[in-house]
Amino acid sequence: MSKYFPLLLVIIAFGLFCRGFAFQSRYIYAHDSDLASWMVKDILVDHHLRLVGQETSSSGIFIGPLFYYSLIPFYLISGMDPIGSVAYSWIIGLFSVASIYYVFSRIHNPKIGLIAGLIHAVSYGISVNEREVVPTTPVMLWTVWFYYAVHRLMAGDKKSLWLLAFLFGLVWHLNLALGLLAIIVVIGLLLKRNHFHPRDLLMPLLIFVVMSLPLIIFEARHDYQQSRALMSTLSSIGSPKPGSPSLLTKFQKTASYAGKNVHAIYWLDGKLSPYFPLFLMFGLIWTKFKKPRFGIHLWIYGIWLAVYWIFFSLHPINLSEYYLNGINILWIAMAAHFLVLLMDTNNLGKAAAFVLITGFLAVNLNLQLTANYSKNGYIQKKAIIQAIKTDVLKRGIPCISVSYITNPGYNLGYRYFIYLSGLKTRPVTQKVPVYSIVFPLSLVDQVDQTFGDLGLIYPQYERYSPETAKIECVGQDSNLSDPMFGFTK
Repeated sequence: MSKYFPLLLVIIAFGLFCRGFAFQSRYIYAHDSDLASWMVKDILVDHHLRLVGQETSSSGIFIGPLFYYSLIPFYLISGMDPIGSVAYSWIIGLFSVASIYYVFSRIHNPKIGLIAGLIHAVSYGISVNEREVVPTTPVMLWTVWFYYAVHRLMAGDKKSLWLLAFLFGLVWHLNLALGLLAIIVVIGLLLKRNHFHPRDLLMPLLIFVVMSLPLIIFEARHDYQQSRALMSTLSSIGSPKPGSPSLLTKFQKTASYAGKNVHAIYWLDGKLSPYFPLFLMFGLIWTKFKKPRFGIHLWIYGIWLAVYWIFFSLHPINLSEYYLNGINILWIAMAAHFLVLLMDTNNLGKAAAFVLITGFLAVNLNLQLTANYSKNGYIQKKAIIQAIKTDVLKRGIPCISVSYITNPGYNLGYRYFIYLSGLKTRPVTQKVPVYSIVFPLSLVDQVDQTFGDLGLIYPQYERYSPETAKIECVGQDSNLSDPMFGFTK
């Protein structure tokens, strides 16, 4: 057993605390969570074998279904309650911590592995992202093992191709931007071509095809819809729309968003976030001067960053921080290298590294305990639908309508709870009682009941005729039959 194993267990315990503390009250149950629940229902209740998941922000392109199938055991254990899915993020997060330690220890040394694992385990920003339970939750885990596979590729390890094929078979299920990293693999194969034979690609190709079977079947059935949509979006690279920002502006925006991600990991002064990547890169260059054999790592880091920066600077897509999650592992690696190098210099360096690590722990653990969190999440949404259900049963109402007094987008995240409650709904009319959900509360003068930041306005029952309501309630349940944004059969 490694002498570092007890420390690793402590770090994993930190990781579990940061992801599990107050998990019910901090479960941000929004549209993506509601959509995931609807997908699981579609598979288990409606017996629909899904080949695709939700539609992405690029029209005509869907993510793969693996995430939704992965949630099934957790929904079954929790009796189809979405709260069971939080255990999925715990497993992903803790496996990521252990993987970071293993990979960085093998590629570099155990000290770097421990510090990198500690950063991932305790980071408030990372734990908040992993609590959301969305298809992109495993992106950090994917990039850790890609980091390992690429380094093994550069060492001439043929088995690395198997792992790379498996990882790229997962890209469609997680985040298509990860596919950009295939460029590093191609360059690596060209540089190490003397170590590989064409037959070495046969098994990796088979693995990739097997992993891609849902996509292949879907494309064959739907006239290669996603392939055509992907080619269309790729063809827009370098062709800005009228009125779109300049190339320099896009480049600066990409750098700014990368800085925001670094800020989220370390939770430093937000005003300085654009400069954090530069600071970490400076530390990386310093490492290169101190350790000449570090050159291969510097090359991999440089290509990795350049691919993302160039692509998202040229592509006209509206950039979001999560598109750049594929480079977050590098920000952690750079910090770990810098801190270990600092420790190895002299006693002053050790003291400085200790102060930095202690400060990071203090800031992020304090945030875990004291940070404000949304009070319109899982607990509040489930409670408000249960209150409606209780009132409906008390009054013997055959069906209801639900309206939302809110801003665009905030009327989402309720449909699965309505389904679980067994409520039958109809479109909003004057013929059936209408329950109004309010968010934020400032939009109205008064509500009848509050649930955290949510408000409920009960119907004016005297306005509705029981006979008319019974007639109106005949027909489809609109909660089940109405379209859901991002959901397709």
